[in-house]
Amino acid sequence: MDKKEIFTHYLIDDSSAEILIVKRNLSSIGQVMQNKLIFKFWRRTHIKESTDTEIGTINTHEEEKDNHEWDNPLEFIFSLISNSVGLGNVWRFPYLAAKSGGGAFLIPYFILYFLIGAPIYYLELALGQFSSRGPATAFLLAKGWQGVGFAMIINSVLCMLYYNVIISWALFYFISSFRTNLLWKKCGYWWNDARCFVPGADSSSFRVNGTTYNCTEPQFLNRTEYLCEQINATDRVTATEQFFFQLLLNKSNKFEDFGRPRAYPAVSLLLAWIIVGACIIRGVKSSGKVAYFTAIFPYIVLLVLIIQSSLLNGAIQGIKYYVIPRWELVAKFETWQAAASQVFFSLGLSFGSLMAYSASNKFNNNFFRQMCIVVSCDCFTGVFAGFAVFATIGYLSTELKESVSKYADASGPGLAFITYPEAIAHMPASSLFSILFFLMLLALGLGSQFALTDVPITSILELFPRFKSQRELTVIITCVVSFLISLPFTCPVRIEVFLNFISEYRTNISMVVVGFFEVYVIAYVYGFNRFMNDVKMMLGKRAAEYYLFLTWCILSPIIMLVITFSNLLTSKQMSNGAGAGYEAYVYPGWSTIVGWCIFVACIIPIPLLFIINYIQEYFSLRRKEIIRSTGPSTDNGSPDDNNYPEKPRYIEAFTQNNAPRYDWGPKKSINHIGLYAYLKTVESKDAIVLDRITNVSNDGYSNRSYQEDCISNKNAPQTPIERH
Repeated sequence: MDKKEIFTHYLIDDSSAEILIVKRNLSSIGQVMQNKLIFKFWRRTHIKESTDTEIGTINTHEEEKDNHEWDNPLEFIFSLISNSVGLGNVWRFPYLAAKSGGGAFLIPYFILYFLIGAPIYYLELALGQFSSRGPATAFLLAKGWQGVGFAMIINSVLCMLYYNVIISWALFYFISSFRTNLLWKKCGYWWNDARCFVPGADSSSFRVNGTTYNCTEPQFLNRTEYLCEQINATDRVTATEQFFFQLLLNKSNKFEDFGRPRAYPAVSLLLAWIIVGACIIRGVKSSGKVAYFTAIFPYIVLLVLIIQSSLLNGAIQGIKYYVIPRWELVAKFETWQAAASQVFFSLGLSFGSLMAYSASNKFNNNFFRQMCIVVSCDCFTGVFAGFAVFATIGYLSTELKESVSKYADASGPGLAFITYPEAIAHMPASSLFSILFFLMLLALGLGSQFALTDVPITSILELFPRFKSQRELTVIITCVVSFLISLPFTCPVRIEVFLNFISEYRTNISMVVVGFFEVYVIAYVYGFNRFMNDVKMMLGKRAAEYYLFLTWCILSPIIMLVITFSNLLTSKQMSNGAGAGYEAYVYPGWSTIVGWCIFVACIIPIPLLFIINYIQEYFSLRRKEIIRSTGPSTDNGSPDDNNYPEKPRYIEAFTQNNAPRYDWGPKKSINHIGLYAYLKTVESKDAIVLDRITNVSNDGYSNRSYQEDCISNKNAPQTPIERH
């Protein structure tokens, strides 16, 4: 064969990086064109011939440029508390507890906290700290499962968009509290109507012969002056409810009545995003300082509210409803589903925020001890806040002459904006308590919002490294885009119904599914033993090994599968009961389809990226086989040459798909020890690779020894070593 027609192939034997150099008609193609062709097919990071000093200098420069660590461990602990202890502990946990049987809800809640919540919390902190990566790249430990990280990002973005809407409501109430007389304390304002009343003995509606009137008995006796009118039971609306639904939300009657954005909630939402952007503009360097306030202040206010609400008339009835279990509800799957969703929502699991925060830790930080502190605080904060909520519910149900269960169920997501304000309105110095309470809600909400917003920002900086020096601009753009996307939440549509709709399909199902795949990938794909060895590199011990083996490898996956399938099988069309002057509402049929689309969108990256990466691995192996078959023959007639174990291509592609990527391991070079010592030989600067490529020798190889290892000698060990 003519030398001009010879094809010379060059392969870096790594599933993620290949170079195919084709040299044809070398006499007519110049060296410059050859080098451009080489660079065109260059992918990701490659091996170079360089000294350890050169590599160390490069890595040190990169690490100094990307020095994004917590100033001290206390800021990290407070930020975790702020992330986990959020608005859900004040309005979501008490609401679910009331809906699921009061004290009966605490039994599955504590069980799932111990068997699912704490183990996954440990997993996410350990994975983020070990790899110094956020969810976008942390799952490179199993190349085909990177979709788990992207599913976490989608969950975080969806929650981030509507969570800040709730924060904007708290901001509106906070600003409205700077008055001598609170706007929801009495009727008579332009947004109130004839149905408005203030709970209390002096405002109880008069009933006679089964007919209810919108006035008291003395007023009924002088009905001409007070214009008493006959009303339905659902027409009695408290001043607090009308302030929330009529003034702030201008709530529509139907899910389809969307309308235009309202001024009050839109401006409040804008202010909320400005506050979030200002606090995270410098990442953990700025949000860590704010965490001192957002973590400590809410506990002080909650303690004051518990003392005050326990002194209200009827408070003991609400507390009894809260602490006395209704055992018949413990056996229902709905109770366990609600408990599981609350555990994930409260701890911030499957959002990626824990990974993003722990990625900024020092490699040897004792995250296990910090996890125990934070999980304990979060678990008991919901219970702690429940006493204040149910004491207030007991008071309101006594004043309304209704059962505690009926009033608690009717409150829904507006619990923090109806029940609590009602209690505050009956306190002495109500304006002061209102300022403190809604400042507490802002602290609770912003602490979680900082973490949620940090997830897409961290992911952008990881996926597009050229933006790392422009973090401030990335934060600003993210906040502006998020505000515009969430602006429809300020429309008069039954917004609390809409938020409940998103939460039902995103939180109750998708987060559990993502949590299952997190545990599966670590315990079975990457390997439980290997991961515990990684933990030992950080902590010097395999912390909580037996507990994690029992939960990760056995109990947690089984429980999450049961909860997921029971949730799917028992799913039904959503509805809301009557209350606050609105009739009972059943969601339209098309909303169920939209809901399942939201669920699919949250988890679709997991199978999609697995399939895509499998196809890439399959064709990568095919190209390698072609290269080997056309390369120089190394057959020396040895009888052992053809006896080495082989796998069919589709099986080998599956194996490679579940293997770590060639550069998986601790991100910082100082931690490249033991099993990860080979990472010191991995190229870390693209410019040097390009320099090596442009100096290719005449035979087409930049490293002759590498050519001999990879092509001439099939049995020789190859670099970098990919661990299976």
